[in-house]
Amino acid sequence: FAAAREILATMEKAGENDLVIALISGGGSAMISAPAPGITAEQKAEVSRLLLQAGADIHSFNTVRKHLSEVKGGLLARAAYPAAVWALLLSDVPGDDPSVIASGPFTPDPTTYADAIGVLERYGLLYAVPAAVRFRLSEGAADRLEETPKPGDPAFRKVALALMGTNR
Repeated sequence: FAAAREILATMEKAGENDLVIALISGGGSAMISAPAPGITAEQKAEVSRLLLQAGADIHSFNTVRKHLSEVKGGLLARAAYPAAVWALLLSDVPGDDPSVIASGPFTPDPTTYADAIGVLERYGLLYAVPAAVRFRLSEGAADRLEETPKPGDPAFRKVALALMGTNR
């Protein structure tokens, strides 16, 4: 948690003439965990445990993770803007979608708060997750929280992604 907060603070200090070089690999979601405001580390861990027990695939898992985080789903790109970013990716996910590798900290997030609620509903977990999680996702789905950055967001103007390795 401390490392994720330090990374976020470093990104927020990056200026327009800076270059951020990020090495992103599978497992990065677990390694840089910064729960969103109102969510504790224990609550986020409980959501992960429930999704794992339910057999959620990585795409579903990360849809929820991105909306409970301060760094995933393009939020590090938003924090680093207007610095240039080179994100070098090592993929461990089928299809090698950059928005799924380590939950896409420098990648536009095609998912929404409503999608995250849909995942929890699909796996029968909406009322099993902590109330604070339901509250955050509901607030986001009602447009009372800022969404993760989407394709076309200015945060990605100076982000270059390179897939360096895959399971293949």
